[in-house]
Amino acid sequence: MYNYVTDSVKLHNTLMVLMEISLILELWILFSRIMREEKLKKMVSIGVLFFSSFCVMCVFLNDHRYQIGDNDHPSCMIDVPVWILFAGMFLLLLSLCLLIRKEIIVCRKSISFWSVKETIDNVPCGVCVSDPLGRIVLSNKKMRELGRKLTGEALQNYEDLKIVLGGGKIISGITKLSEESSVFYLSDNTVWMFQEYMLSESELEGYIQTVAFDISEIYYNSEKIRMNNEKLEVLNKKLKKMYAQIDDSIREQETLKMKMQVHDSFGRSLLTIRRMLESHKETDHMENQLEILKQSVYILSGITQDDPDKQYQETIRHAQKLGVSVEIEGEICEEAKVALITDKAIRECVTNCIRHAHGSKVYVQSYKILEGWKIRITNDGENPKEGSKEGGGLSALREAVEREGGQMITRFVPRFLLVLELQVGGTED
Repeated sequence: MYNYVTDSVKLHNTLMVLMEISLILELWILFSRIMREEKLKKMVSIGVLFFSSFCVMCVFLNDHRYQIGDNDHPSCMIDVPVWILFAGMFLLLLSLCLLIRKEIIVCRKSISFWSVKETIDNVPCGVCVSDPLGRIVLSNKKMRELGRKLTGEALQNYEDLKIVLGGGKIISGITKLSEESSVFYLSDNTVWMFQEYMLSESELEGYIQTVAFDISEIYYNSEKIRMNNEKLEVLNKKLKKMYAQIDDSIREQETLKMKMQVHDSFGRSLLTIRRMLESHKETDHMENQLEILKQSVYILSGITQDDPDKQYQETIRHAQKLGVSVEIEGEICEEAKVALITDKAIRECVTNCIRHAHGSKVYVQSYKILEGWKIRITNDGENPKEGSKEGGGLSALREAVEREGGQMITRFVPRFLLVLELQVGGTED
């Protein structure tokens, strides 16, 4: 049976290489346990194993030199079979591999100074902790990078960074965006916000934690929103001006259209009366044409008829021709100006009831109040659409009411309601 001394040199080299590998693995395990501050028993055990392996390595070297005749010392393993050495080496390497695997698992699950340092260095924000004297006790990679950009040199003392955060000693290329908060625009087109916190734990009293956040995306998005708001504000002013012009234009067009219709009716009435006079027709037809002519003159000039009741009756009769019944509740004012405006309001509400509400009845309430008269007008038609507002006819009526010192209120929700408060000169009630 072969033993270590009598075997070949290649076998010696193989065993010594395996022993060197085992020594390296044992040394790694020892340093790992020292860094994790493992229990003394475990560190002593791996230390004893490392020392024993080192002694075995020395024996291998001694016997190797003895075989080649370079050593006068006697052999220590002259009677040890080679297979026992290989079996022991295999078991040693296997146990070391299992120990290393266990060490890696423990390192991943345990928290150590280096794991905390590595974790803080990998966070995207900057973190710095300083003691009451201003000395930096912990600073991650990002904060060191930001400190160099803000101060122009390596971050050694927190007081240097604090001066810059307060607005002093800002180097070129750095812009402080806010006086109230520490927000800086850096030379690489990024925006960072710095915040300070006093640590509240009793053992950390006086320590300051400074955190830096990258708010570049928020800043640029807010700038885009601000610019869009400015553009929208300008556009809104233009739209308001355009809407005002459109309202005036629509009002003018409606007024012109009404005047043209009245003018045509006026002309036809005069032409018909002239033909009746020339042909000597009956006076009944003449009276009808005169009544139509009187209504045209009333609309053009705003002069009321002599008899208010007759004027209201004409308005009611005209509404019935259009398919709308007017129901008047209360006392009718006979004062000329109030009667004229009331009649205009009824006519406008009849028109709106047909055009917009598609109704068949207009309700009028008229009663006397301390200041004069109050008239409420509504209809049985459809509810106004959302966003409805006064058109040209109601706007013209409002001008007439306010010109006479009255007040006009329009309501479109939930139903249309027109309220007029008209003053009567010299009224005592």
